[in-house]
Amino acid sequence: MWYKSTGHGDFEEPISFDGVRMSKEEDAIWFRPTELQDVGHYSCVLRNSTYCMKVSMSLTVAENDTDLCYNSKMRYFEKAELSKSKEITCPDIEDYVQPGKEPGLVWYKECKPKQWRQSIVRRKDTLSIREVREDDIGNYTCELQFGSFVVRRTTELTVTAPLTDKPPKILFPSENKMTTMEMQIGKFLDVAGMC
Repeated sequence: MWYKSTGHGDFEEPISFDGVRMSKEEDAIWFRPTELQDVGHYSCVLRNSTYCMKVSMSLTVAENDTDLCYNSKMRYFEKAELSKSKEITCPDIEDYVQPGKEPGLVWYKECKPKQWRQSIVRRKDTLSIREVREDDIGNYTCELQFGSFVVRRTTELTVTAPLTDKPPKILFPSENKMTTMEMQIGKFLDVAGMC
């Protein structure tokens, strides 16, 4: 039996499945599609003459952010190092792919179709970046057609400098040499180019 409550401590009510938008299939509830009113706490109770088990979970439903194909509070997060390789997978899509079939995924960056460079390869449920660059930072969305519905997952990729245990090497001024530089107050000085 499945039960739903709208908040902690609220009365749990048995769910009556209409078999169309909401259905019970084996040990899962399917929403086709979810609606904002589906937000709440769901409990599944399994029992027989000698055994009873209750499993509870909460469901959050949110609309996409304005002009985006995802909700920024519902993203996955990945990190990559510059010039290293990185694979971004399309997570949690197993229930939407027929066994033995390749998922027909479409990948987007910042919700827009992209002409991927040669060092980015798409295969099965993965986007593989052979050599990460700074402009790879961003939001990657995979999209899968499931019947008349679209399933999307978005991963935000952040890129960092390669990890190293070596201290920075100062190029200017030379080691143990003092240098005086004259600057005007309020003018810009680029000291990063000196390291």
